[in-house]
Amino acid sequence: MENIINKIENELNSLSKEERENILNKLRNEIDSIDKQIVPLLSKRTLMSVLVGRVKRSMNLPTYSPEREKEISKRISQFAEEPLRPESLLRIYERILDESRAIQREEKNEGNIFRVSTSKMKKSLKNMFTKKEFLIITIFFFVVLGWLYYIFFTPNYYSGKSPVRFEITKGESLEQITDSLYDHGIIPNRTSMKVAAFLNGAEKKIRAGRYEIPNGLSYLDLIELFLYGKADYLVNVKLYDGSRIKSMAATLKVGAFIDSAAFVNVCNDREFLDSIGLDYPTIEGYLLPQQYSIYERSSAREVIKKIYNGFNSFFSDSLKARAKELGYSVHDIVTLASIIEGETKKKEDMPVIAEVYYNRLKRGMKLEADPTIQYLIKGKWRRILYKDLKTNSPYNTYMNYGLPPGPINNPGKPALIAALYPDDNNYLYFVADGNGGHKFSRTYSEHLRNVREYRRWLRAQKSK
Repeated sequence: MENIINKIENELNSLSKEERENILNKLRNEIDSIDKQIVPLLSKRTLMSVLVGRVKRSMNLPTYSPEREKEISKRISQFAEEPLRPESLLRIYERILDESRAIQREEKNEGNIFRVSTSKMKKSLKNMFTKKEFLIITIFFFVVLGWLYYIFFTPNYYSGKSPVRFEITKGESLEQITDSLYDHGIIPNRTSMKVAAFLNGAEKKIRAGRYEIPNGLSYLDLIELFLYGKADYLVNVKLYDGSRIKSMAATLKVGAFIDSAAFVNVCNDREFLDSIGLDYPTIEGYLLPQQYSIYERSSAREVIKKIYNGFNSFFSDSLKARAKELGYSVHDIVTLASIIEGETKKKEDMPVIAEVYYNRLKRGMKLEADPTIQYLIKGKWRRILYKDLKTNSPYNTYMNYGLPPGPINNPGKPALIAALYPDDNNYLYFVADGNGGHKFSRTYSEHLRNVREYRRWLRAQKSK
């Protein structure tokens, strides 16, 4: 066609009659071909107009919409190209719109007389594309199909022992996960992994966890593993203030499937305690209660190290300096904090109780702390009996002076801070007030009055 246009523009007067007739026939054929494309589009447009009319009638809207036609005219005029000027194009469209309104009115007056089917809305591929275009599209389709097959279904093999243990940490992005997979040699191509994740909508759905990746997984299989496969997921486990080792072991077993027996054994294992630099018979007291993110089925050693690191992170150099300022070791502070934790869960009472114990220690008095007796009682919690106070143990603060050999539980941050920063008072005694708090006294006689009040309160509760 470009050759014909050049001849018309540059050689028309020099062409023979036969050549001109030949060009004329070719132009007419081209027009016929264009008409063949225009007519189906006009038919489709008219069909859409018919459907618009039916929707309007269902909504009791008028057939004629001046605003809509102005909008169409304004938009269509922008598409005009020489030699078809905007005003000429608008005249053509006015006729098209006239006929559309006429057909809508006809349907309104005589009912839905035009049969509508999806076959009328379809266009033959032959009418839409030339053979060359159709071939290009077909080739492109198969190339894309082959590429997608490669991404989704082609196995990826890595060297080394299978399966590979792969860890995804909390907050890792798809970019970071992909880079790590590539660096470990599990996938050969980063882009393919990202595309597979995008097409599966997995960019933000991959959970933190430890995965066992067998050899020969495709990108699709790998995404499926990260989304739905078996793994040791990263879970949050809350350890409560004042918990003992066995209680923590039970909590971790339920929350993260940690071997509770192994947990207890490692907490008292001399070799392990030496490896973390703890020169005590047990790690009791140094497992800071708080929320931890733990991988399910982690080893007991890994979990204990994580919790112990929590204690070390909290008990900073400034807190160690404060303990030294008070004249006590870190072990003494942790031990006292565990007794405070055993006495109360009321945070505002903790510094007051701490100072009571410091006052007794300064005066050379026995601590006589009930939580140390509870520590010696085997089995479930029960009320302390008089005979329990005679238990022969270095932890019995009714029989021994000073602090016990070590912590009786794992104190929380409030109790530790209370031991480091006690209240300024002259109290030597305290007793429960029956409402979760305590009554404090400076003299023994005052203390006895408080004890009698507490016992009356207990009797009143029993009689109810």
